[in-house]
Amino acid sequence: MSKMDDDTLLSHLQANETDASSFVWGDLAAEREKALKEYFRQPYGDEEEGLSQIVTSDVQDTVEWMLPDLLDIFTSTDKAVVFEPTREKDVQGAAQATDAVNHVFHKQNNGFLVLYTAFKDALLTKNCAVMWRKETRRTKEVTPAQGASEEMLAMLLEESGDDAKIEQATPLPPVVVPDPVTGQPIQGPQLYNARVIGYKKKTSIKVEAFPPEELLIKRDWTSPLLDDCPYVSRMLPVTLSDLHEMGFTDVKAEDLSDSTDLAASADATFRKNRVGDLDQPFKDSAKINEDDESRTEGLMRIEFVLVDYDGDGISERRCIYRLKDKILSNEECDQVPIATASPILIAHRWDGMSLAETVSDLQELKTELTRQMVNSGRLANNPRTEVLTTADGKPYANIDDLLDSRPGGVIQKTRADALTQNIVPWVGGQMFPMLEYVDTMREQRTGISRVQQGIDPNVLKTNRTLGEARQTAQAAKQRIKLVARIFGEILMKPTFLGILKLLTDGEMEKIAFRLRGEFVELDPNGWHDQYDMTVNVGLGTGDAEQQLAMLQAVAGAQAQAAASPLGAMLITPKQLYNTQAKMIEAAGFKNVGDFWTDPGEKPMPTPPQAPPDPKIQIKQMELQADAQKFQAQTAQAKEMEALKLEAKLAEIRANQELQASNDARDFERQQIKDSNDHALALEQLKLDAYKTDTDNQTRIVVAQINQAGRSGAFGGTSPDELAPNQVSEDDQQQMLPASPLDQIAQSLVALEQAITAPRQLVRDPVSGLAVGVDIGGVVRPIERGPDGRAIGIQ
Repeated sequence: MSKMDDDTLLSHLQANETDASSFVWGDLAAEREKALKEYFRQPYGDEEEGLSQIVTSDVQDTVEWMLPDLLDIFTSTDKAVVFEPTREKDVQGAAQATDAVNHVFHKQNNGFLVLYTAFKDALLTKNCAVMWRKETRRTKEVTPAQGASEEMLAMLLEESGDDAKIEQATPLPPVVVPDPVTGQPIQGPQLYNARVIGYKKKTSIKVEAFPPEELLIKRDWTSPLLDDCPYVSRMLPVTLSDLHEMGFTDVKAEDLSDSTDLAASADATFRKNRVGDLDQPFKDSAKINEDDESRTEGLMRIEFVLVDYDGDGISERRCIYRLKDKILSNEECDQVPIATASPILIAHRWDGMSLAETVSDLQELKTELTRQMVNSGRLANNPRTEVLTTADGKPYANIDDLLDSRPGGVIQKTRADALTQNIVPWVGGQMFPMLEYVDTMREQRTGISRVQQGIDPNVLKTNRTLGEARQTAQAAKQRIKLVARIFGEILMKPTFLGILKLLTDGEMEKIAFRLRGEFVELDPNGWHDQYDMTVNVGLGTGDAEQQLAMLQAVAGAQAQAAASPLGAMLITPKQLYNTQAKMIEAAGFKNVGDFWTDPGEKPMPTPPQAPPDPKIQIKQMELQADAQKFQAQTAQAKEMEALKLEAKLAEIRANQELQASNDARDFERQQIKDSNDHALALEQLKLDAYKTDTDNQTRIVVAQINQAGRSGAFGGTSPDELAPNQVSEDDQQQMLPASPLDQIAQSLVALEQAITAPRQLVRDPVSGLAVGVDIGGVVRPIERGPDGRAIGIQ
């Protein structure tokens, strides 16, 4: 296979982009737009003027009530994930990797905002999108220099880089110093107060939750995990300045503006501008900024595709930066640095369901019921008035007075029966049970119950126990725990493993930060990139009291074990520290180092012992002697019992073996006897059958002889005149037909002669064709088929 050229690769990428975008920006975008509209309580479009247009907030309430518990699960501790070593030598590296990766996520990046955005996107618009990547930026560093000489300023310039410069250098008054040789006062070197400005490139790891409409995934991919997906792309909005900062300096404003010729998806349009001209932001973004070309916007594709680019017959993962028709970079990579997750997974689909979808129809139903109840109340409080009119349509009351609905207003009428009111009964009493039923359905679908939204009025009942109230709260959180587990396994794990891979690829600088009250500096270049990972999916604040109670019980048991003589064997200081650290975290404090110091892997210290009492020592020696004597007697008794038992067992085993040998011998003899009897019976049957056949044949021959005698075959002597003994035994034997065995033998001899007889083709003297086969002097004709070909002999 030949290597793929750039034109073929570009065509392949454009085809995958078109296929993925037709789904993401089509059907999926329409569903996302509907969820966004319901979250912001936008009108459904069936509203009528003069009637209620209220829209209930079921979608918004469900999403916003689930978010706090989910965020608390992952942010209540400073270790959202923990790396576990796979080898003993990786213990220290795994611990450092855990601290560093969590520091990168929560400190170098705004981890809380990343999780908040990702979780809210997933709960609202089916799935979220998180990307991690290296970002190199040119940063400005200012170093103040107070009282620095020219040599010192030169050294600072050299350390600050090639583009460094001195700014605001102010010379100080001359200083008189003593000559080191003569001791006479001389003028010292000129000193300056200055600022040295330098520019350095700093590489960091950026983790961001981007809008899900920017994520394109192969339409028929069957898993939310993207490591093996053939095509994953992010449509990243960038400016010309961003591209130049990334190193793509050959890109022009025209190239970037031409890359944004795609129709905006419905959800992206609604997200960016919920009012006014919805198409205007996208029209403006595709134009060249005439005032400042560096601010020209466009879409850059960051694509991760499986393709056989080098022609070796094996598809490899490649990371490609591309505008619409221009490939900016093409490099091989080992991961897809994008993760996506949905709160409700659908088997064999990468796009799941959002929480908003589960209550969408309930919000529409509740909106309709609420509108009807409000409209009924309005009509009940302000009934319509019927006006009696003449035959030609003239009313008997003043219409202007009727249109004025001020309380206490005056209505002019010319007849007593001119006005009647059309009373409409209020149906709110019948609507409340329906609304309560809709709320119950929403609780069952989402797990978000009124217990989590405030104090349940039932908890104030005197006959309700604390355990019952806790069980109700725990049952309501089962769905939330499931969603948290899904996010932990599908979103958090890939993200933190990806951060670890970026840290260990050999290009990162050392990481310095404060850890447990101490300043540490970690070098990720010495870590392994394949640690096992445990996601710290907690139970949220609702379980904090139970966790704390359990940890206190564990701490009490550990204290008792540590005070026992076996304390050094059962527990270590590190285990005691771990329990106390978990209690601090359960209490809501993140920095354990403010309360406890990590002892490391030190053994449990031996407690000091008081000098022994001589009386106690003597008593212990006596007891020890008695114990040894008792043990010796017990051991001797046990030994005798063991010998007796062993002898008895040996006797039993010998008897069993002898009995088994006799049984086997008797069985073998019986088998031989049965086999001999069976063979003898068969031979007897054969002999009886032979005798019977011989007697029958003899009778037949004798009958034939008698018949022949009567007809003169024996010299005119009739059979009656011949005595049976006058025919000799030889004549009788010759007259007997051959036995069946003789006939079989004769047939076998004839068959052998036919097989071994010489064969020779017989040809027609005229045509020369084979017409037969001569077998031992007998010519057998050759049979031919309809096509004239020989198929056998007769």
